[in-house]
Amino acid sequence: MAFPRIVMNPPFSKVRRHIKAALTLLDQSGHREPATLVALVPVTFTHEGAEELEVLPESTFSTCVVRTKIIRIVHTQDH
Repeated sequence: MAFPRIVMNPPFSKVRRHIKAALTLLDQSGHREPATLVALVPVTFTHEGAEELEVLPESTFSTCVVRTKIIRIVHTQDH
């Protein structure tokens, strides 16, 4: 099974594992644009090739004490 787009909010305690698994499911699948993953992650999360789209304000999630940001990873043939 493969998907051209994945949007996710992985559990912060296992974010790296979930991002890695999601990347294995990305495939262009006949679409013109490259396969893309967008995720809500802790601000401390880093991943090679991840583009930081936006750091969210501290008050974005009132029940969450973790600062968050939105990232995008574009799937290339190298992944």
